Amino acid sequence: MIGRRLLVSLAIVVLLLWSSPVSTAHAATRSVSCQSYTVPVALASGQPLQYTIYGELCNPPGGPSHTVQLLIPGATYGHIYWDFPTIDGVAYSYVQAANAAGYSTFNIDRLGTGLSSHPDLSVVTVTMYTHAFIVHEIVQDLRNGLAGNPPFSHVILVGHSLGSITAIVEAGTPSYSDVDAVIITGLTHSLNLANLTLLVATLYPAALDPRFAGSGIGSLYLTTEPGTRGNVFYYLGNTDPNVLAEDEATKETATLGEVQSFLDPLLLGTSMQITVPVLLVAGQQDSLLCGLLATNCNSSATLLAAEAPYYSPQAHLQAVVIPGSGHDLNLHPGRDAQGHPVAPAWYTIGLAWALQNLAP
Repeated sequence: MIGRRLLVSLAIVVLLLWSSPVSTAHAATRSVSCQSYTVPVALASGQPLQYTIYGELCNPPGGPSHTVQLLIPGATYGHIYWDFPTIDGVAYSYVQAANAAGYSTFNIDRLGTGLSSHPDLSVVTVTMYTHAFIVHEIVQDLRNGLAGNPPFSHVILVGHSLGSITAIVEAGTPSYSDVDAVIITGLTHSLNLANLTLLVATLYPAALDPRFAGSGIGSLYLTTEPGTRGNVFYYLGNTDPNVLAEDEATKETATLGEVQSFLDPLLLGTSMQITVPVLLVAGQQDSLLCGLLATNCNSSATLLAAEAPYYSPQAHLQAVVIPGSGHDLNLHPGRDAQGHPVAPAWYTIGLAWALQNLAP
């Protein structure tokens, strides 16, 4: 059972894990095989298709694969998190890495971020279950042939932080049962209460932030105060200041509905309903997940031991800890044998796992 202390911790986490968003105003490095789409979606079963989700479908050089990876960013992040620019010679783009491994990717802005619809939050409540239903719709579109594209036979959900909660809810909803594997990054079931409170203190109305000046964004959208993201989302001992500056310049928003519903899937055992293979990846220096009375991120073995009770045997859970990385796994460089910065270390690990479970 989850103890009282953990419940409080998770409650605060709800306010915190709205990870860093990225704005589509700053274009990331893109492959020539990428195409942009706006996908009509409803917010729940039986409702009209009155909103749209922006996504970029990128295919490997040989054309569309049979398996597509659907990429879901975290709170305060948009699709740029997965297709970040190359900075100081380091390729931070997961999209490019996945395409090079032979996978097609569909990289989205969540509802309320980037080029996706921004509902009036005084009328619409955007929750984790809203996001999961939208992702379910997109999975069906990909399987049926998105906008005239060939249908994909298999779908892997890949989430970060709040996007990982979305992936858990979608994959753990028995009536959906439409994905073949799940990669969870930046999320565990036991969160760091002390450090999560630091994140809560950084949140304020996005309408007051220079990043959103003149955007007309509603007063109920939230974001992080300027200059605070580094201490919350990064391990500064392995962070390029230019990456941090780009993150700040392209950050996105979060909503109160996401915060209020964030804990529910963790507390209700939703991940136990996932019956497809799951990979979980965490940064060893992730201050939001790791530490005393939180998740033991000392090694991949300790992470697996901590998280295995929350998943079914059918998930065949594998867990990996990435040294030198904080919460934003995609934005910390790996190191080669000479210590030079290279693409984030988890890309190779995650894609090797994907190849073992679902060939492109």
